[in-house]
Amino acid sequence: MISGMNGASFAEQLISAERMGKDQLFKTNLTKHQTQIDAYELLERSLNKMTSNLEKINGDAFESKTSSISDDNAAITVDSDAPTGTYDLTVKQLAQAHQLTKSFASETEILPTTGLLTIQVGPDIADTIEIDMAVLNADGTRTVNDLRDAINSHPDNPGVQASLVRTGGSVELMMTSSESGKDSTLKVEMDGVDWGMSQRKAAQDAEIVLNGIDITSSSNYLSNVIDGVSIELNKTHSAGESSTIKIESDTSSSEDAVKDFVDSFNDLMSQINQLTRSMGSSVVDEAKENDKDTDDKDKDDDEDDKPSSVTEDQLGALKGDSTLRMLQASMRNSVFQTAPNGMRLSDIGIEMNRNGELDIDEDKLTQALKDDPDALKEMFTADNSFIDRIDTIIEPFTQSSGYLDLKQSNLDQQIESVEDSMSRHDYQMKQRYQIYLSQFTAMENTINQLNSASMLFY
Repeated sequence: MISGMNGASFAEQLISAERMGKDQLFKTNLTKHQTQIDAYELLERSLNKMTSNLEKINGDAFESKTSSISDDNAAITVDSDAPTGTYDLTVKQLAQAHQLTKSFASETEILPTTGLLTIQVGPDIADTIEIDMAVLNADGTRTVNDLRDAINSHPDNPGVQASLVRTGGSVELMMTSSESGKDSTLKVEMDGVDWGMSQRKAAQDAEIVLNGIDITSSSNYLSNVIDGVSIELNKTHSAGESSTIKIESDTSSSEDAVKDFVDSFNDLMSQINQLTRSMGSSVVDEAKENDKDTDDKDKDDDEDDKPSSVTEDQLGALKGDSTLRMLQASMRNSVFQTAPNGMRLSDIGIEMNRNGELDIDEDKLTQALKDDPDALKEMFTADNSFIDRIDTIIEPFTQSSGYLDLKQSNLDQQIESVEDSMSRHDYQMKQRYQIYLSQFTAMENTINQLNSASMLFY
């Protein structure tokens, strides 16, 4: 051809110029819809985080207890239902398991070939094992070692542990009850007569006095001795001594839960602002920095690697969604209202600033929790409390087939529609390419023929 280009090159250039406008439009629409989907997913994660923090406050946040004890005579564990208060504990006696021993010349001393050894644990005769020496030592070669093993491996062992204690000049066959307490006393007889074992430890119950009340236990671990309170005894008190136990509300747990609530509220308000309004990149940078602090704190608990802050591309992505602005306004209005017990958030040091976010006076919050933790609990967890109101506002957005699900589903359909249009457009462009290619090829052939014919005149 005159330009030096062949027909295929001309066809490709024409098609490229012809499809450029629509290709750009399709790409722009796909990017826009995907950005909106990502923005709704980001908002959904923030709303779910908010719901999680609401559940935390409505759960054990105001129920947690802490305990302390003035010495190491006992250890204390408390559950959330433990009553607060101060208790005086005196450990008079520890529980211990019954322990008996019998001396032998050595562990290889041969056992007798006759006699019926019976071992009973506790008062119930059913908790007895029998070892017939005529059976155990039928060949006359069995030793004290074998007797120990026969006791421990007996299929009906009611709770006795046999062991050997080597003293250097002899060996002691030691039998110890598996359970402590006076009801686990060992009774060892040979042919119905006491076998002559020496008592090393008496079977005894633990004895304590708690706020003047005498309590006994077969174990040194007293479970639920007070509602939600368990005591593990370590050692007895000397005469006139006692331990002081204190059980208090864990205000730090309550305070952390309230702070988490405020943080998630502020994060959500900030995200809605960024997603529904066009804002400068400086705001994005600030949001990223705030989110980095949150991610660092929750790294061990959060396996989701998806971003949790608004990217620059997402700024204003949901600008036309007035429903999100209504969500934001409803949540802000809810925290201005009075709780069922007449309290306001401002009473505990939480107020809204000029940016529509919550600020905390930590000293005032701490003092409010110390002065009346039950009032704060009711404020957040009673019927129609702040938690109930905000949860009611959020639920239509996060529930299955709720607002956010429907929005994302609609955007998915729009993406499919754009992709279908792209496929049709691509097909049409391929057809037009073939047309152009045929036309330019024919023109190229004609020009070549004319050029050959013109050579005849020279």
